[in-house]
Amino acid sequence: MTSPDKDSDFQRCASFLRLIRMLFQCILLIFYLTLCVRTSIAEFVPGSYLTLPQCITATEVSAVYPNDPGWRDAKVGERIRFQRRPVVVTYPINTTQVQWLVQCANSFKRMPDPRNGGHSNIGSSSMDNSVVIDISYMDSLVIDPVTQTATVGGGIRLGPLYIELDKAGFTIISATQPTVGLSGAIASGGFGLQSRKYGVTGDFALEAEVVNWNGSLLIANAESYPDLFWALRGGGGGKYGIVTQWKLKLIPVWPKFTVFNIDYFYAGFEEVLTTFWNWAYASIEDLTVSFIFTNEEFRIQGHFLGTKDQVHELVDKTGLFKLSNAKAVKHDECTHLGSRAYFLDKDRTCDKIYLLNVGNSPFGPNYAGDPSLQTTEVILVTEGVIEGYGAAPEQQRELVKTKSMFFAKELSIENITTIVERAKAMPPGAQAELTTYGGILGTQATDLTAFPHRNGVAYHLLLTVPLTGNATIDEPALNFINTWEETLRPLSNGMSYVGYEDEDLPNPGLSYFGGNLEALKNIDSIYDPNNVFNSGQSLNQTELPIVNEKCPYIVGGDPPGRRSAGVKINENNLIYITPILITFIILIAF
Repeated sequence: MTSPDKDSDFQRCASFLRLIRMLFQCILLIFYLTLCVRTSIAEFVPGSYLTLPQCITATEVSAVYPNDPGWRDAKVGERIRFQRRPVVVTYPINTTQVQWLVQCANSFKRMPDPRNGGHSNIGSSSMDNSVVIDISYMDSLVIDPVTQTATVGGGIRLGPLYIELDKAGFTIISATQPTVGLSGAIASGGFGLQSRKYGVTGDFALEAEVVNWNGSLLIANAESYPDLFWALRGGGGGKYGIVTQWKLKLIPVWPKFTVFNIDYFYAGFEEVLTTFWNWAYASIEDLTVSFIFTNEEFRIQGHFLGTKDQVHELVDKTGLFKLSNAKAVKHDECTHLGSRAYFLDKDRTCDKIYLLNVGNSPFGPNYAGDPSLQTTEVILVTEGVIEGYGAAPEQQRELVKTKSMFFAKELSIENITTIVERAKAMPPGAQAELTTYGGILGTQATDLTAFPHRNGVAYHLLLTVPLTGNATIDEPALNFINTWEETLRPLSNGMSYVGYEDEDLPNPGLSYFGGNLEALKNIDSIYDPNNVFNSGQSLNQTELPIVNEKCPYIVGGDPPGRRSAGVKINENNLIYITPILITFIILIAF
C-alpha cells in the first residue's frame, strides 16, 4: 500500500509530464501549420511551369492573348501606326504581380514590356513577342495634407489624378493630355503648362518603388539608389525597371488661373511669329504661351497663374492683341480643373471638367488597317471613372507621325521666314505647336535630373501629321515630314523630347538626353545588366530584339508572398512534412 505522499508525488509528476507533452504538441502543431502555410504560398518558381500562360495564370492577373476577344484593342496603346505583336497583354493590380510577371517573362525568354499611358510613338510599349505589363489599373492615391505629399500608384492617368488631388486642394505639374500615365510622364520629364514656374513632374518626385530586371523590389530616392532615382526622372520609359508607385511633393491649388486665346488672319503670320519669338521665352514665369499653326490658320494660346486683368496688361504691352490681323481675342478666369479642361474643349470653356475623367481604359477601337472601325459616335468611358464628375468620351486612337525639336532663344529673321515657308506647305490636318520654355527651367542645370531641356532652351516645336496607314496615300505627307526635318533641324539645338519618340533620328539617345546619355547608359548597365528592359530606342538601341535570349531566371533575395490559392506545392516540402505529421498523430493518440 502506497502512502498519500507518494501518490501525491506521482500525480504531480504525471501532471508535469502531461504538461510537457502538451507543450511539445503545441510546438509541433505551430511548426506544422507554419510549414503548411509556407507550402500553400510556396515560393513562386516560374521554371516549374511548363508554359508561359500557366506561369501567368498563377500570378492571378487579368490577361489577354491573341485569340481572345478584345485582343485587337489590347495589343496597342493610343498611338497605332506601329502594330506590334506581343504574346500577351497583362493587367496587374499590385506590385507583387508585377514582380511575378517579370519573372515569368524572364523564365520563358520573353521581354517584359512595361506600358502605362500607351502613348509611345513607335509602339515600344507593345513590342513583338513581349509580355506587355500594363500598369494602368495600379491607380491608388493616398494624400498627406500635413506634409503636402501623395503616394500614388504608378499607373494612374493624369486626368483622374488632377481631379482627386483637387478635392484635397492640391495639384502637380504635368502634361495637359488626361490619358497620359504618371510613370510615362515622369520618365519623359513631365513638362506642363506651369513648368516655367515650378519645373517638370520629375522634379517633384520624392521616391519611387521599382521592380527591377529580375523581379526584385527597390526603393529609390535621394539616399537609396540615388543614381537610379536620377535616371527614372526623364531618362526615358521602358528602361531601368517598372515603377509601380511614386511619392510626390504636392503644390497647393492656385487661387486664380486665366486662359486666353488669340486667333489671327493668316496674312500676318510672319509678323506675329517674330513678335512672339522675341518676347515669349523671356516673359514672367507665371505665363506659358504657345504658338499653334496649320497651313491655313494660326493662334496664340496662353495659361497664366493670375487674373484676367493682369494677363491682359502683360500681353497688351507686346502688341499681340492689337496687331491688325488679330480677329478674335478670348480670355477666361477658370478654376484649377477648368483651366486644365479648357483646351480639351473645342468650344474653349472652363466648364467641361468631365473631359479629364478618362478612367482606366479610355481609348476607342484600334482602327489601323480597318478604317470602318473609326467612329464619330460619342461613347462615354465607363471603367474607372470618378463619381460626381461625369465621364469623358472615349479617346480616339491616333495614327500620326511627329517631329520634336528644341530651340535656343536666338533665331534670325531669315530662319523665321524658313519656318513660315514650311508651315504654308503643311499637308491637310497637320499641326505644329511652338511652346515656351525658360522661366525657372532656364536657371537649372541640364543634369539636375536625366531630363536635360533646361538652361539654354527657349522653345519646343512639335509637328504632328496624320497618316492613313496606306503607303501610297501617305507618301506626300511623309515627304513633307522629311523636308521639315532636313530644313528645320539645323536651326534647332539638335535635341528632341523623349516623350515623342522618333524612329528616324540617327542618334536618338544623344538627341533625347545630350550630355546625360553616358551616365544613363552606365546606370542602365548597373540596374539592368542583362538588358531585359530593352523595348525603347532611348539609349541608342536602334535594333529591337524579337526574343530576349539574355535573361535567365535569377532572383535576388526572397520574393514576397502573394494572395494565391493556386500555387504549386513544392514536392521537397512534403519530404519534411510527412514524418512530422506522423509524429504529431502518434503524440495525439497517446
